[in-house]
Amino acid sequence: MKKEYHIANSVVPVRFEDGLVRITNGESTKRAMTAGSEQPIALLVRLIRKDYHTNYGKPLAISDDSFSVEIVGHLLAEFLLLKYSGLLRVILLFGLYDRFRRSCEVIDCGEAGKDPNRWFWDKLSPYRGKLAGWLPKAESWPTETHRQ
Repeated sequence: MKKEYHIANSVVPVRFEDGLVRITNGESTKRAMTAGSEQPIALLVRLIRKDYHTNYGKPLAISDDSFSVEIVGHLLAEFLLLKYSGLLRVILLFGLYDRFRRSCEVIDCGEAGKDPNRWFWDKLSPYRGKLAGWLPKAESWPTETHRQ
């Protein structure tokens, strides 16, 4: 199933699978999720969880904090990869830079059996607020060609 969520005057596309949601991390998603507070992320998580339960007849087995931290983590990773692309392309050899960039294009949030990184996001979940505070505003997001 596919759905578009309208948050902070932006559209966030999401695909649903059993035990997994895939958030397309395009420009519109970045604008929505970096609107200056945690509220857009919390709203997206609530809406996705509600629609998941409606469509699959069971709750998505990811805590709100872990779900939020995974979204924030992917956004922060992409921001840093773009902002410091010149340096990171040298440090992350053998195509790792491009591999990490590709992994930021879609934010796959899955239950423990579907997402091998769920343990990592669960461990970071107590720091949700701190990590979200590090998200830059949408207008300061570097472009693909930005070099540092």
